[in-house]
Amino acid sequence: MTTVRAKGHFDAPIERVFGLGADFARYPEWNTIYSEIKEVTGPAVIGTRVHGVLKVLGRRMEGWGEVVEVDPPRLLKIAGTGLEGGTVSTTYRFTPAGDGTDYEFESEYELPAGFLGHIADKLFVEKAVERDLRHSLENFKALVETRKPVLV
Repeated sequence: MTTVRAKGHFDAPIERVFGLGADFARYPEWNTIYSEIKEVTGPAVIGTRVHGVLKVLGRRMEGWGEVVEVDPPRLLKIAGTGLEGGTVSTTYRFTPAGDGTDYEFESEYELPAGFLGHIADKLFVEKAVERDLRHSLENFKALVETRKPVLV
């Protein structure tokens, strides 16, 4: 199992950050790994399922995730399984910090194909996942920090 982590700060209130993070249908807008969300069975509550299409190193992977823990607006945890095998568990933690929000992100995953998947992960995938994570969090930051213009 491979783990990737990130920490940072958003200049946006925690409710806005959590709201966007829990809006699964919008994942392709900011998360570079998601190319499509096919189905969401409800709001971000325990048991809600998300059917997504991901693209890692140019390879299309499809699977289901399920909300396994949620404590709005501070915590969201999703566990998933790919249709070809492989697993992922992703945890978002948010903490109020002045007018903004600190975040901690952790994702643990295991590729399909056992030992061969592990070798491919160490040689190629892990670095690509870390790069995609950094880019996705930059996209997320831009979205949550966007202010609506004031109409005069």
